[in-house]
Amino acid sequence: MCGIAGIMDFNSNEGSIAPHLKKMSDTLKHRGPDDEGYVFFNSHDSFICGADDTQSDSWNNAFEYSPKNHISNFNEDVFLGMAHRRLSVIDLTAAGHQPMCNADKSIWVACNGEIYNYIELREELESFGITFRTRSDIEVLLKAYEYWGMRFLDKLNGMWSFVIYDRKENFLIACRDRFGVKPFYYYRENDMLAFASEQKALLSLPIETGINPRAAYQYLVNSKVELDEQGLYSNIKELMPSHYFIYDINARQFQVKRYYQLSLNHRFEAFDETKAKDIVEQTREKIYASIELRLRSDVPVGFCLSGGIDSSSIIGAAKSINDRQTLEQLQGSLHAFTATHDEDVCDESKWAQLVVDKNQLQWHTTECSSQQMFEELESIIYYQDSPLFSTSTYAQNAVMKLAKENGITILLDGQGGDELFAGYVPFYVSFYFELLKKMRFGMLTTEWMHLNHAPLNASVLFRSMGKVLMNESLPRGLRNSLYKRTHRESNFVSKDFVQQNFSDISLATDYSSKAMNELLHDFFTQHYLKNLLRWEDRCSMQYSIESRTPFADDIELIEYVFSVASTYKIHKGWSKYLLRNAMKDVLPDTIYKRSDKLGFATPQAKWLMNENARMKLRIADLQGYDSEKFIDGSKIMGQWERIFSSAAHYREQDMAWRYLNYLLWRKINRI
Repeated sequence: MCGIAGIMDFNSNEGSIAPHLKKMSDTLKHRGPDDEGYVFFNSHDSFICGADDTQSDSWNNAFEYSPKNHISNFNEDVFLGMAHRRLSVIDLTAAGHQPMCNADKSIWVACNGEIYNYIELREELESFGITFRTRSDIEVLLKAYEYWGMRFLDKLNGMWSFVIYDRKENFLIACRDRFGVKPFYYYRENDMLAFASEQKALLSLPIETGINPRAAYQYLVNSKVELDEQGLYSNIKELMPSHYFIYDINARQFQVKRYYQLSLNHRFEAFDETKAKDIVEQTREKIYASIELRLRSDVPVGFCLSGGIDSSSIIGAAKSINDRQTLEQLQGSLHAFTATHDEDVCDESKWAQLVVDKNQLQWHTTECSSQQMFEELESIIYYQDSPLFSTSTYAQNAVMKLAKENGITILLDGQGGDELFAGYVPFYVSFYFELLKKMRFGMLTTEWMHLNHAPLNASVLFRSMGKVLMNESLPRGLRNSLYKRTHRESNFVSKDFVQQNFSDISLATDYSSKAMNELLHDFFTQHYLKNLLRWEDRCSMQYSIESRTPFADDIELIEYVFSVASTYKIHKGWSKYLLRNAMKDVLPDTIYKRSDKLGFATPQAKWLMNENARMKLRIADLQGYDSEKFIDGSKIMGQWERIFSSAAHYREQDMAWRYLNYLLWRKINRI
């Protein structure tokens, strides 16, 4: 896991790219504290530089990409520079230094991520006569591109954002993994292009940016972050998952292309017990293969543990794998990390304890509190590059911090399990609609009789289905009127702001009447999972930890599960039917039968109530940062006592929370 950055500018002043690129690299040091590398290009030569954080044995060695000069002394006239900050996890030697090149220095790569199947790819390439000098997965990526061209993307199993400069073709190529585990942002203006792993690196440049009102509306009003290619920062774009851009330097042409589209099973079929057993067994095999790949490491590996089925399954499988072949990186016994707090409704430590006992884990816990959250809020927002959506980001951050304090460099996490295996309540609503549309009344009756196994009751189900029907059938004006009546927080939003950035209001939020596999596909490939992965990346990288997510990026597992009919994903009321039964033997029985759904929950309502006085003072100090007056801060302040007089006003309390985060984000970034 690393950080990458780069600048291409055909009109730069002599020696100007290097100091700007160094500033960008410095903002990304937390992503890669172990090594630092640079390469610069003019029309006929390349220049390799290091800096103060360059690994000592990376200097002046036999590798073609070894730094020879300190960047502070570099002032050549160049049009392109690439920077890399390295967190060493595979091949810790100087052989893994980046940017890396091939033997004749015609192809260069800087990569953030891991190619988990690099050993298999290396063996395949060796069968074609290709030789390797390192044990690095990045050399495999480099030579796979050199041999197969862009077709090599089809062969990768992992997470990545990388940039390749192909000097023979004179192409600059940037690529992001299929589902958005690793981030990538860029800025274009005339003949200048800059790119980086985080927006803060781009903000270090003298670029034209500011508030994107549309994205601000999505966050403040709709509670959504980075729905579109352009997020909160104007003129800074996100390279979306499953896409790459290619810059033809000779023609000065820039194109963004999609290279992957996840297929799904659109067919409806009745549940078959015999077929179900085969599907469960294949799911189990692919889960184990996914986790085994992600245990590859030359540094210590630990595990996030919430007590839910996702993280418990990963730990159970890892324990089984380690029992078969002791893995040095697991340090004798598995280390698990859990966030706790004093609210019984949300605290999952009692569930985590069951997993600890079954697997004899080394268990590390950190107690989270509202006071600590507010003390760390500005720091977290800085590293996130965005305002927070919920307080759970703080708890996730605390888990990463705890792992760092205990010497862990890699954490496996269950992110993606709900979106892959159908763990959320909206999937039930979609499934019931699907059964109704297919007139499968026998199956519908069976599901109804087993609703006690589900994470929702009949009242929630009917109410949610009713909202979907109203949302899809009522005229827009009536729908918006109903929204305003039930969402009092909308009264705090500037009317001009709404008119300028109006989009249809949804009464059903994430609920839909579409087929369940289609809804799962939306959750997995659009903003929902991508945002969770974004927060995961920033929380882990803040502490120089690589987070690995088997359920969110293993291509063989994901494609297989999406090829399975929806009737095998929710069955007799049980969510995650495939995952539950595939991992039944490694789960504590109580967790296997667990039917509630908390997610990675924190007692947000209680915490905001506890800290509301501090929130009010902070908002009063920061209101000047909302120069456009998107939100009527005075109205919020004037109704503060009413808003925080009862838990019933949770929507307005959440609006106040988002407003505070938004103001802090603007202050931190001077936007």
